[in-house]
Amino acid sequence: MKISKLLSILLVLALMLCLLPSAALADPEQAEPSEEPSDAALTEEKEPAPAEEEEPAPAEEEEPAPAKEEEPAPAEDAPPAEEAEEAEPAPQPSAPEKRAEEPAPVINASDEVCYPMEGETVYNNGGTVYSNGALVYNNGGLVYQNSGTVYNNGGIVYANGGVVYNNGGTVYRHEALVYTFDDDVQQSHIYGSFQVSTAEDISAFAEIEGLDENGRLLEGESCTVRVREGFLLESVEADTGLLTENEDGSWTLTEPAGDVILTVLARPEAPVFDLEEGCYAEAQTLTITAPEGTEICYTLDGSTPDGENGLLYEEPIPITEGLVVIAAAFAPGAQPSDCTEAVYALVSITPPDLPAGEAEGSQPKAAAFTVENPGATDARIESVSLSGRDAESFVLSTEKGRTVRAGSTDEKTWSVRPAEDLKKGSYKATVLFTLEGGHTVEFEIRYQVR
Repeated sequence: MKISKLLSILLVLALMLCLLPSAALADPEQAEPSEEPSDAALTEEKEPAPAEEEEPAPAEEEEPAPAKEEEPAPAEDAPPAEEAEEAEPAPQPSAPEKRAEEPAPVINASDEVCYPMEGETVYNNGGTVYSNGALVYNNGGLVYQNSGTVYNNGGIVYANGGVVYNNGGTVYRHEALVYTFDDDVQQSHIYGSFQVSTAEDISAFAEIEGLDENGRLLEGESCTVRVREGFLLESVEADTGLLTENEDGSWTLTEPAGDVILTVLARPEAPVFDLEEGCYAEAQTLTITAPEGTEICYTLDGSTPDGENGLLYEEPIPITEGLVVIAAAFAPGAQPSDCTEAVYALVSITPPDLPAGEAEGSQPKAAAFTVENPGATDARIESVSLSGRDAESFVLSTEKGRTVRAGSTDEKTWSVRPAEDLKKGSYKATVLFTLEGGHTVEFEIRYQVR
């Protein structure tokens, strides 16, 4: 019994000695030697494994939870951060583009070249700008510009559609606008097209053919000054270029060296009277016409009508007495037309009364025509003549004409009497007064011989 107890004690000690080195060796992470006590090792590995899995799991769950609770602000900032991260890819390519082009808007020094994009700005340009839409300030260099704007230009601009302000340099332009100091284009030297203007407004009577919608003449082309129907072009002068008169009366401008100012002198055709001048025995009506776009001014006292003297023609003029009518046509910017003048005399002619002879075998005595001229102008009787079957039975004092002064009456010049030794009977004849202007007045006269 004692021996068995002793053996059991020795076994226990041996086991303890075996366990001690295995525990000591477990720390230095020797997994392989621990395989010998497979059962113990497995039990020992299984026990710490769940412990390690349980401890980190709550640790991981607890750490994020407080992080979210303690950092609510960053949690709110997180979305912009995400947006920034999402936006970063877009700005990153655009930013370098802008930064690559941003040096131009600052200063473009001499001998430098920049290629600004639309919406950008170039300041103090002393170099070269290839600008397709940018703004260029204080240009003293060279701008190849198609649609942008240049301020304070003292350099050269090749502008095909942009705007140039305060230009003191040179602009090679085709369709662009150039604003210079005091709006005086003459201060600029512009190539490609030239402004054509007139010293006076000629729109009422003439037009210039061959200009663009802005009133400019393209370099190498020509324009023609042509008056409207009813107007006469007297002269055209240009301060630059070559003017040539055409067969149809128009003028053509070629080879201008800059902007052109034309001085165009034209006048309307003279007014037209529908009533021939002359002497009339009955009241008449005078109608006056002139070219479209003109006004007619007339006088009745023999004076010359102008802008201050005369009456404005608005309706036909009644001729009820002798008048001198002078009329002219006027149009804005044009010279006055030549005057049209007509003299109208209105006479009253009364035939003589030739009664029968006072006794048997007697015949009437001579009697005269009465010619009255109540008007303000002289009346001219060109001639008087007799005609008809019994014309030889009448004797006229004269067939010659005569002038009857204004306001006068003539009752002696043209008298008529029966011829001598006429047989008993009735006689008649026609007397024809031919008035100035070819107008005639006809009368039938009779007498009886007893």
